[in-house]
This record gives sequence, structure tokens and C-alpha cells, in this order.
Amino acid sequence: MRADRVARGCILRKAEGRLREEMEHSQYLLRSSSLRKGLMTHNKLIPVILAALVSHAAMAAEQVFLPVKIDGPVHDPDQHSYWFGPFSECCSVADFNGNGVLDIAAGRNWYEAPDWKKHADFRDGAETNGPETDNNSEFAMDVNRDGRPDIVSSGWMRMCGAFWYENPGPEGLRSGIKWKAHRIHSAKNMEGVIHGDLDGDGDDDILVNHWAPVPGQGMTWLEHIDRAPWLVERVIGTEGEYHGNGIGDINGDGRNDIVTPRGWYEAPADPRNGQWIFHADYLVHRVDQPQRPMAASHPMLVHDVNGDGLADMIVGASHEYGLAWLEQQIGGDGKRSFRTHWAETDFGQFHTMALGDISGDGVPDLVTGKRLFAHHGRDTSCYDPLFAFWYDLQGGKFVRHVLSYNHLPWFPGEKNINPPPNGAIAVGMKLNIADMNKDGRNDIVVAGKTGLYVFYNEGTMPRERGPHRLPEESTYPSWFDWRNQ
Repeated sequence: MRADRVARGCILRKAEGRLREEMEHSQYLLRSSSLRKGLMTHNKLIPVILAALVSHAAMAAEQVFLPVKIDGPVHDPDQHSYWFGPFSECCSVADFNGNGVLDIAAGRNWYEAPDWKKHADFRDGAETNGPETDNNSEFAMDVNRDGRPDIVSSGWMRMCGAFWYENPGPEGLRSGIKWKAHRIHSAKNMEGVIHGDLDGDGDDDILVNHWAPVPGQGMTWLEHIDRAPWLVERVIGTEGEYHGNGIGDINGDGRNDIVTPRGWYEAPADPRNGQWIFHADYLVHRVDQPQRPMAASHPMLVHDVNGDGLADMIVGASHEYGLAWLEQQIGGDGKRSFRTHWAETDFGQFHTMALGDISGDGVPDLVTGKRLFAHHGRDTSCYDPLFAFWYDLQGGKFVRHVLSYNHLPWFPGEKNINPPPNGAIAVGMKLNIADMNKDGRNDIVVAGKTGLYVFYNEGTMPRERGPHRLPEESTYPSWFDWRNQ
């Protein structure tokens, strides 16, 4: 009897804890809602809405993701090709051929939906260089404003900068015309490019990232204009020129600022010609070493994590352990500061990340994961298991959900018990969140040294049993129908 009471007590305590977590999440949803002001003026409605939200949350189930491998390296050591690459670590998503369906590009290949027909070597750049692919960022963008998505890409080896590649249109795609390359930036230490509206004109510009200061280089953004050459380079300073940066409105003035691992640039009223002021308000640092800087993820994300109306930052450790968010705080004297909260300290190499609604609750979630063998296997945490995670942020709780977690090691010259893995999924240097199959749910597209994958979002469990999908028992030669004996 006592054991039964103890067991019931444990169950009740777990249920109460779960209820508290869901209540806190529901309150966070309310704080983040566009209805916040209206609700706060109608206090009698809040308990009713909270109860409804808690009831819904209590019934929430785990998302189901089906990983599908689109392409990957062939494991053929005699040809210096392995399960761990080389393969492009970045990908882009767009309707490249204009047929209304999202396609995928990854390095020099693009894959035509819905059957992912491979079109090889459609552009220059992204060449193989030993174990690496010269493609450390890419995204789709209509650079020349002709209504067709082009590709913007950068590389740090042969490319030494960034290019945009011009979409030749449906006829050109069918005939296999190579996309024309246009150089837009040169750099000796190119880490990547991201996009966002930096001049406030409603369309995306490009932000460049260099991994360390170099004489003659500076914090650079490319203004997207409405005539050739389409992109104009603007340098705003030399501070913060380190691995990782991002775009977002830090001070709430309606203008997008630039965040770096060592502070942020405040956008002026005239971003093209005005002075961008640098504020050294924080340092992206190593776990348990607040004075030691670390290489930040690319991008760093600007997002109001805790729903208090202030923009925070989410940043991963690109080449060591750690995932953190930097909480913005305004003191009584009006001074701005940032407090670091660690979401992960036991996982590493969070080189890229993105925000998107994964759970379908209308609130952005975080998607990130482990880059495989950065610096060709010389980084801290390189030989830990591979992982891809998404996080329900829940006001700063960072509730982890597993997309994939596996690593069956096979290394040349070692005694390997496992065969070379064929389904180890790495999250490289650019991922995408998009509804790939038009079912109303966001899917996740990742590229890494192990290949190109789509995580199809199939909704939540529990699910209906569905049709039987395995071979009938009677088709097995050894089958003995024991049920009729």
C-alpha cells in the first residue's frame, strides 16, 4: 500500500510540474501575442483564455519528422570520397523553375521538385578542395529583380569572397545553361553572407561576415538597389569583425541593427550615408569563461526570447561546446546590458541556426544542430555524436526536441565495428525552414558533409494506425501459420 501511495505521489508531482510548465508557456504566449494590450484591459478574460491554452498545451503531442536523403557523398575511399564528404554544407530553397513548387540548391547542384531530379554543375563556385567544399553560405534572392530567384554564395578558399549567380529562366534551366557568375565581394577571410533589410526599403540586403580582422577590411553590407550592378558595397566600421553576425532591431527604433560577437552596430536614420554607432554591450564568450571570446554561430539570431518586449539574441558556439541566449536588460539609468543564459553546454558546433514555426502554434521555434568535422576534425566536440534539434523556446526554457541523433563511427585506418553510415545527418553552415510539400506544416532542409536531407513534418503523435505497410507473413518461405493450429 505504501508503495502504491508513493507511486501515486510521484505521478501527481510530475503532473503538477508539467502543468506549471504549460501554464508558464501559456503566459509567455499571451505576452508575445498581438492581443496582449487588449487582454490586459479585460482581466476577466485572462483566466478563461489561460485555461483554454493550458488545456490545449496539456494535449500537445510530439512532432513527427520523416528524414529523406536527397543526395550525399559516395563512400569510396579509393577515390578519396567518404561518408563524411566532401559534400556542400549549405543549401537554398526556392522555386527556381517557376512551376509553383519549391526546389533545392546545394552547392553546384540543384534538385528539381517534387522528385528531386539532380541538375549537376549548374553554376561555378562551390568547388571541392580536398575534404572541403568552397561554399560556406548560400541563399536564394532575386538580385536583378527579374522575378526569378538567383543564388548568392560565398567561399573562403578558391572563391575568396561572394558571388551571385543569375537564374537563366525556365528555358535556360531546361537546356542546362550555366548560371552566370557576378562577383560582389572580395575577402581574405570570408565566413559567409546572410540577408535582411538593412536600409529599411522593404527588400533584403546582404550582410558580410569575416572571421577575424584584416587590415583594409571592415564590417560590410551590400545595399540592394533597383538597377545594375544591383548591389552596392558599404563599409560601416572595423569593430566586431569576428566569426558570426546577425541582423535585427536591438533598440526598438524600427531599424534593423547589426549584431556581432563583441557588440552591436546601431543603425542610423540614413543607413546608407549615416554613421553606424558601435556599442560594446556584451561579449559572446565560452562556457564558464566569461572573459574569453568564442566564435559565434552564423547567423546570430535577434529575437525576443522571453516575451518582455526587448530584443534578445540567440547564439551558438560554432567550433566548441555551447548554445546560449543573451537576455537584453535595461537598467534604472537606461543603460542597456545583456545577460548570458546557457541552453546547452554538453553539445557543440552549433554553426548555423534558424527560426520558424515548427510546432504550428504560431510562435517561432529554433532549429539548429551539429556541423560535422569543422576544420577537418580538429575542433572540440568533433567526434561527439551528430545531432539535429529543434527547441520550443518557452520564454527562455529552450525545450529540446530531437530531429536526429546518431553517429556510427567509421574512420580510415582504424578497426571499425560499424559499416560506413548512410543516414548520419549533419547540420552544416546553412539550413532552411519551409513548407516543401504544401501540407501546411513547415519542413526542415539541411545540408552537411554527409549529404542533403529534408525533414518532412508529419504532424504530431499519437496518430491513427493507418494501412499495413509490411510484407504479408505468408510471403516469407519460413512462415508457419501457427494461428490456425
